[in-house]
Amino acid sequence: MNRKMFLIATVCFMAIFLGVAFAGPNMNPGKWEITTKTEMAGMPGMIPPVTHTQCLKGDVRVPQSDEASKECKITDIKQNGDAISWKIVCSGKNGEMEGTGKVIYKGDTMTGEMDMVIKGAGMHIKNTISGKRIGKCD
Repeated sequence: MNRKMFLIATVCFMAIFLGVAFAGPNMNPGKWEITTKTEMAGMPGMIPPVTHTQCLKGDVRVPQSDEASKECKITDIKQNGDAISWKIVCSGKNGEMEGTGKVIYKGDTMTGEMDMVIKGAGMHIKNTISGKRIGKCD
């Protein structure tokens, strides 16, 4: 009897563990309005915030504007609970940049940041990200 109870408890524990390990973040899929505030050393307040909309659903959980998606490649996407992290490399008219980002989802809202370095110049860029779900995807 004890062996049977132990086996049942072990199976239940594994089911709960696997369910949590493979569950997605607390993100409601849909159309999101995402605002990015950019700060660069020596230029406080010089760059106005930028807002864009993006359909976030399924495996698309990294906030990224259409323009950035043409110049940037996102890799190494990882999930830890409600947090999504990634690495990013961009090349375009502003030179080559690389960095990391992370957002935390809370249902219909998100907050996060992305830190980047402009290669060759060594200049650091810090982006603060906030977002809210505004409806269904188009």
